Amino acid sequence: MNRTRNTGLAVAVALALLAPLLAGTALVIRAASQSPLESAADVAPLIATVERAERFREAQVAIAVETADDFSPVTQASGVVTTLAIDAGTEVTTGTVVGTVNDANVIAYVSDSPLFRDISRGLTGRDVATAQTLLATLGFYSGPADGKAGPATERAIVAFNKANGHGDKNPVLSLASLTWVGPTPVTVAKPSVAVGDTVAPGDELFSTTTSLAAIKVTETPNVPRDAEVEIVVGDVTAPYDPGSGRVTEPDAVAAIAAALGTATEGVGTVRLVTPQEVGTVPASAVVSDPTGATCLFPDVTGAPVLIVPLGGTLGTVDLDIALAGQPVLLNPRDVRTDLTCGAPGS
Repeated sequence: MNRTRNTGLAVAVALALLAPLLAGTALVIRAASQSPLESAADVAPLIATVERAERFREAQVAIAVETADDFSPVTQASGVVTTLAIDAGTEVTTGTVVGTVNDANVIAYVSDSPLFRDISRGLTGRDVATAQTLLATLGFYSGPADGKAGPATERAIVAFNKANGHGDKNPVLSLASLTWVGPTPVTVAKPSVAVGDTVAPGDELFSTTTSLAAIKVTETPNVPRDAEVEIVVGDVTAPYDPGSGRVTEPDAVAAIAAALGTATEGVGTVRLVTPQEVGTVPASAVVSDPTGATCLFPDVTGAPVLIVPLGGTLGTVDLDIALAGQPVLLNPRDVRTDLTCGAPGS
C-alpha cells in the first residue's frame, strides 16, 4: 500500500517538473513558425551600398582545328630538271628556289591567286599588283603595288631575270620562272620530280603536307560584340574578331592547336580585352514584382530604385556602374511590407 502511494507521488512530482518544459517547447515551436514580418522586432534591416566590380563578360564557345587541303604546286617551264633544292620537310614561301629547269631558277611565291599571264611593261590589273608585290618582297622593286606595269616595274623584272638565269636583259616576267604555292607558305611532303627528269607546263613539282589553316569558332549569343575581345584556350590568349568565326593569324592558330593537344575540337572563352566596370549587389537585394519590374530599395521605407540587371555571378547581380555607392537594403523581403517596384497606384 505504501509502495503504491510512493509511486503515485513520484509520478505527480515528475509531471509537475515537466509541465514548464513542455510549455516552453510549445512557445519555441510557435515562435519558429512565425513569418519574418510577424517577428519583425527580431530582424534588423541590413543596409550597404552598391559596390564596384570588373567583369570580362565571358562567353564559352566551341572551337575546332581546320586544316588546309593538300596542294601540289606545278611548273610552267619546259625542259630538264638540272637541280632540285627541296626535300621532305622543306618550308616553301615567297622567294624559295624550288630547283632549276635548264639551269634557270624556278622561284616559289605566295599570293591569294596565281598569275595567269606573263607580266611586262604596259599591262594593268590585279595580277600586275601580285607581280609587283613578289618583286618587292625579293628586293627588286620599291614602288607601289598599284597594278600598273611602268618603267620601274620593267626594271625590276629585268633585275629578277638576270639574278635567276632568265636572261640579262629580259623585260618579261615569265610564268615559267615561277611556281605558285597557294595563299600561305607550305611544307614539302615529297618531291614529285628528280634531277634529270623532263618537265612540261602543268607537271607537279612536289606535294605538300596538310597544314593548319584556321581555328573555327562557333559563337553563342553571349559573345560580346561591342568592344575589343580576345579568345582564351587553356593558357593561350589570342585576338579575335567577333562575328568572323575564325582565328587565322598563323602564330595564334598554331598556339591554340598546341593547347588542344591531340584533340581537334574543344572549348574556348571569348572575353573583353579590357574589363567592364559594373555595380554589383547581393541577389537578395534585388526584387522583381508581379508587373515584371525589377528594383532595389535604399532602406525600409524609401522609394524603389528601378534597375536593369546586366548579368552577374553566383549570388550577385550586376548593375549600371552609375549606381555604385547607392544605398541598398540587403534583406527587403525580411523587413519591408511593400515590395512593389512602382509608385503606389501606378
